[in-house]
Amino acid sequence: MTKRTYILTILILTWGLSVSGQNLPTIQPTISYSNEYTKADQTVWQKALDQLSKINSGDIDYEKLSKKDRIMVDSLEMGYGPMTQGAGCSWYCGGGPYKITSSSYLKHEGKITYLPDNIHDFDLFTAWVPDNSNGVIGKKINFHFKPFSPRINEIIIWNGYIKNSELWKANSRVAKFKMLVNGKPTAILELKDVNKTLSFKINPIQSTDSTKDLILTLEILEVYKGTKYDDVAVSEINFDGLDVHCFVAGIQITMADNSTKNIEQIAKGDFVMTFDNTTNKLVKTQVSELIQARHSNLIKLKFSDREIITTDDHPFWTADKNWASLNPTKSNNNYDQDTDVKQLVVGDKIFVASENKFIDVIDIEKIADEQITFTLELTTGNNFIANGLLVKTEKPKWTN
Repeated sequence: MTKRTYILTILILTWGLSVSGQNLPTIQPTISYSNEYTKADQTVWQKALDQLSKINSGDIDYEKLSKKDRIMVDSLEMGYGPMTQGAGCSWYCGGGPYKITSSSYLKHEGKITYLPDNIHDFDLFTAWVPDNSNGVIGKKINFHFKPFSPRINEIIIWNGYIKNSELWKANSRVAKFKMLVNGKPTAILELKDVNKTLSFKINPIQSTDSTKDLILTLEILEVYKGTKYDDVAVSEINFDGLDVHCFVAGIQITMADNSTKNIEQIAKGDFVMTFDNTTNKLVKTQVSELIQARHSNLIKLKFSDREIITTDDHPFWTADKNWASLNPTKSNNNYDQDTDVKQLVVGDKIFVASENKFIDVIDIEKIADEQITFTLELTTGNNFIANGLLVKTEKPKWTN
């Protein structure tokens, strides 16, 4: 199997579809990876899925598997086959729904279930199937995100019952979803009737009220009829988004007057220092936005005279004239880079811009606790100064 990748293009919006008296934009998908599995493929991959589940629960020992079975299990953990997420860190290190609910679901048949949680278990061989006893139009699936979870700007849908190609054709599939944000209709997602990955770019959304979740709802408006069944299946819905490069509260940002201010106290319109690599000088730039996000993939970089807590993919400027982070794969995959971000390791020298010197990373510690974090968007420049260290801003590869 080829590694699952998502090839994204610019969001296409067309106006004029009336739903319940409202004109909503219709979002067309980007179509990428094929998800066709034969019954033989299904059997092989299902065995690997079952084994991975038993390994994770401690019921079987990975080392006691045959070499062939270990290869298949390893493939799943790297994001091959019917798994939509590998073991590597992604936007999900800080984002993702904590609860999924639906207006209904089909009763289970033996060990096979059709629960709403199936739609977000990163497994294409399970599916959410709403109860069809009174039709499926108007049935809803709800994704609940904690306040200040990283912003969502992409919805990725695997439509239909993907277990094998025969089941995909036999069961009905969603043709159109209405998207609601906290109950308010915002767009129509128009799904193509193909057994492929469908990616929808949306305007970034996030709950910025500490007392309220963000609830993203998808309501079925139209369906494609299956050759045999009226049941409508959706195998998987995942998300991607922004706000990966962040710092915890208390990090000191160098302002344009060379004073410092806690990052959480900075406001839109403030002026901070950025480093111009062409002139090797500090210049002032304006903050266009202070972004808050909830994160769990945090690290502490320790130096002889300071430390800083940040997300693992935040790039720092090094003496080798490269940006480097602890998780360069995520830095490079999710964000525009002039040159590839390199691997950050103990011993690397990080630039202290205000003192025009470099200091050594002497230790890297992982932080387990989830925390609210912050980052800056700037009107000009691609970096700012945090605890004296030169750090990069985030510029997503795909923006609306």
